[in-house]
Amino acid sequence: MTLGFFGKFYVLAVGVDAKLWWLTGAVVVGSAIGLYYYLRVMVSLYLTAPQERQRDTPNNWALTAGGVVVLISAIAVLLLGLYPQPLISLVQMAQPLM
Repeated sequence: MTLGFFGKFYVLAVGVDAKLWWLTGAVVVGSAIGLYYYLRVMVSLYLTAPQERQRDTPNNWALTAGGVVVLISAIAVLLLGLYPQPLISLVQMAQPLM
């Protein structure tokens, strides 16, 4: 079970208790639409045959622009995860401006 399920469940429970049928209906319709799109992805991943042969890319991923962005993002996440104080200080300085 995920938190999204529990969130929808509580919204449905509150909607039924408060007799807010439009809210309950909107959640059910939205969930059905979401389920349709999730199932389409699953069907395309597992039940359809690939149209073209897969091949390995000749390029090294680290030398492409996307690879550079991934590498910079990974380094930033690692550094801010290990040493978050500069980011915390920046947020505390910006707090009076809000």
